[in-house]
Amino acid sequence: MVERYRLLKDFVKAEVREELRLENVVSEYYVAEPFIKILIVEDVEESRLKYYVVEPSLSFEEVQILSSLLADLKRILSLTDVTQELEERAKKLVKILNKLLKEYGILTSDQLYTKLLYYLFREFFGFSVIEALMLDPNVEDISCDGYEIPIFVYHKDYGYLETNLRLPKNVLDKLVLLLTQKSGKHISIANPIVDATLTDGSRLQATFGTEVTPRGSSFTIRKFTTKPLTPLDLIRSETIPSGVMAYLWLAIEHKMSIIVVGETASGKTTTLNAILMFVPPDAKVVSIEDTREIKLYHENWLAQVTRTGIGEQEIDMYDLLKAALRQRPDYIVVGEVRGKEALTLFQAMSTGHASYSTFHAGDINQMVYRFESDPLNVPRSMLQFLDIVLVQNMYLKKNKRIRRTREVNEILGIDPVDKNLLVNQFLKWDTKIDEHVQISSPRKLDKIALSREDDVYEELERRKKFLESMIRKDIRDYRDFTRLIHAYYRNPEVAVSKVL
Repeated sequence: MVERYRLLKDFVKAEVREELRLENVVSEYYVAEPFIKILIVEDVEESRLKYYVVEPSLSFEEVQILSSLLADLKRILSLTDVTQELEERAKKLVKILNKLLKEYGILTSDQLYTKLLYYLFREFFGFSVIEALMLDPNVEDISCDGYEIPIFVYHKDYGYLETNLRLPKNVLDKLVLLLTQKSGKHISIANPIVDATLTDGSRLQATFGTEVTPRGSSFTIRKFTTKPLTPLDLIRSETIPSGVMAYLWLAIEHKMSIIVVGETASGKTTTLNAILMFVPPDAKVVSIEDTREIKLYHENWLAQVTRTGIGEQEIDMYDLLKAALRQRPDYIVVGEVRGKEALTLFQAMSTGHASYSTFHAGDINQMVYRFESDPLNVPRSMLQFLDIVLVQNMYLKKNKRIRRTREVNEILGIDPVDKNLLVNQFLKWDTKIDEHVQISSPRKLDKIALSREDDVYEELERRKKFLESMIRKDIRDYRDFTRLIHAYYRNPEVAVSKVL
């Protein structure tokens, strides 16, 4: 349970559990016990599952009391220092609540007092009416398409589900304003579209009003775990085999540039985030993003984010990338290549900077076509400085999303005769058997071998076994994983002994 509901339990006077009696309940679980319960229910008539949020119920009179308290608390707490610790802010909220109830002359039962506290915590410290959806670890996406339209979620076990949440105009407009405010952005009728990152790392796309989206304000939230997935998680989920992960580790150590391509929701950023955990501990890393998604456990890391503004005040990815090249980084990470920064990124590769990014394309051929076309216009002579291209795909298997690295491609140069890129695809995913199949040998290992005294193939096998040993040791936290990788760089024998 998140910290705010642990704190809430310190102030409640009675336990409140709301039971909703429904037939055909497929699954039920709490996301903030005892306040928020989730029910997955089968609608027999429509032959589909639905997602129900169960929260403490309020009578009409109790709703009026809560509305008055919210209005007064927002007025009184409008200048509250948000830099304070959550515990201090919670104590201040409870103190003022008790004072207001005394001024109102209202004697609340323990049950009502607990309900009021829950909803006040939800409004001031949480995500308002979608709090349950944001807390549910099984929900990957949240989608609201307009006024009085059911909110839909993507549940990792049951796929897309309609929820019992329908938001009227005033509630949805306030929620969109709240979400953009939490992300540090501004939305209005004059500026009705926002792409941003929420405080928990989730990606937000929102619209305001009916001019852009005629059905009303809307939002889509792609949730991201606060703890990024590690390469071990990708191996466990069969996204990437352990042998390929060991190969990528060697490639990153030797400053080979990698781009992860794929379509929407294919896991590009997740994969990029994971493999960046192989960066050597003493290397300098500069990351450049529109919205913060890269998360490293690395000391010498400069994270930069673009800023929208008016006229000369705007700072885009191209500006940040140009500045990054003057900072002598060992590794440059661009969240996603979309515009004129692409040429600068390839110039960085050509001058020896290890560069990493994601790119929206279905396969390597689409990637090359898009890079060479407007508005990117990267010449083919520069594409050869890219070393490795991972192609990601998302598939539905038994109504569940699975993500796989469909191809691993090495760019070996340019054919002097027909000027085509020389590509070695050494790994391919077989859809029918859901397995990765090696179809050739990785040629980049020969290049790596030139800069190593030991046998590169023996080292590849050693690192593969090291990763598999960490899985058997059940290493889960990205910080623990990164510490072990750093330990391996400093003393492989000692690091291996820690996981045996």
